[in-house]
Amino acid sequence: MTLYRHLLKESLPVLFLTLLFLTAIFLFGFFYAGARWLEGVPIPKILRWLSYHVPGVLVQAFPIALVTTTVLVFGRLAAEGAQFALLSGGVPLWRAALPLLWLGALLSVAALYLQEYVVPEANNRVRVAWWDEIHTQGAGLFRLKGMQIPIGQGRSLYFEDFDMERKEMVGVRIVSFQGEVGTFLFAERGTWDDRLITLRGYRFYRVDFREVPGLEGARDLLAQVRRVFRAVSRGEVLEVESDLSRARAIADYADTFSFGQNSLSQAWRKARDPFLPPLERDRARLEFHSKLALPLANLVLVLLAAAMALRYGRSTGLALGLSVVLALGYYGAFFLGRALAGVGAIPPELGAWGANLLFFLLGVRALR
Repeated sequence: MTLYRHLLKESLPVLFLTLLFLTAIFLFGFFYAGARWLEGVPIPKILRWLSYHVPGVLVQAFPIALVTTTVLVFGRLAAEGAQFALLSGGVPLWRAALPLLWLGALLSVAALYLQEYVVPEANNRVRVAWWDEIHTQGAGLFRLKGMQIPIGQGRSLYFEDFDMERKEMVGVRIVSFQGEVGTFLFAERGTWDDRLITLRGYRFYRVDFREVPGLEGARDLLAQVRRVFRAVSRGEVLEVESDLSRARAIADYADTFSFGQNSLSQAWRKARDPFLPPLERDRARLEFHSKLALPLANLVLVLLAAAMALRYGRSTGLALGLSVVLALGYYGAFFLGRALAGVGAIPPELGAWGANLLFFLLGVRALR
């Protein structure tokens, strides 16, 4: 136990500082990528936008930080010849790695928790803050023009254009169907606040398409037209309740990036959906297994990092370079597997877990 306490005492500060450094590097990357749009934006908004990235960054930074910690700590053991003392005392090297395996297990649990409860909502807030507060200053809905947006209860929203100055939707259309009876709501302009869509200059039509064939050859054309068009009304202002909030609509449809939108449980349910087409089901399986495999990389990488540090990490510079090589090697294998699974070259499960399996076998072999 004295050995374990010593190793944890050496490891925890290094792990904390490495996580802090990696998080700062990731956030600086986001800041640098968006710098051209951040001029004139209040600093609190920028800081809030950057803070929403932190949960997703931590999930990706945990394996790199743990590899760096393992390499530095075991590299120091190698530099001081402590591994020979351990072996002489009958302590196998895999037992010396147990404290870092515990840390890896703890980080894996933390990453799984973040993936399930924190990361999806944080990623949604990243998009909302970017498109609605930074990029357009309250006009994020402009990214949705020309799209069919489902707003619940079988209804879809469409608008032709967006007035950036007045922050209003232009040429709005809300459509829904019950069987062959269609409800069509047109409006000149509209606003969307939270779950309330306010339409101005609206026209309301209800069309029964089952009666449309009767128009041909109808004896009483006017009566048949009234059967087709059951109700027609117009007015100045109409409020429509949406099941989809404005923020969620921007988060889901403002850009093509969908990473991190589903939690682990949502990804699992999607992968088990029997009504999904085969291609969509394979993608859902890949998403679920990827979300599970990446957090567990914290356990996998410790063994290989410890073995490599004992052999090659006798100087701090070499140890840091080794940690970078291991981290890049893992992520390269991980994303290569995802890419191959994405095009159907290998099964989704192998694409997601292949890097973990490879580095686990290498780690066990290296420590032996």
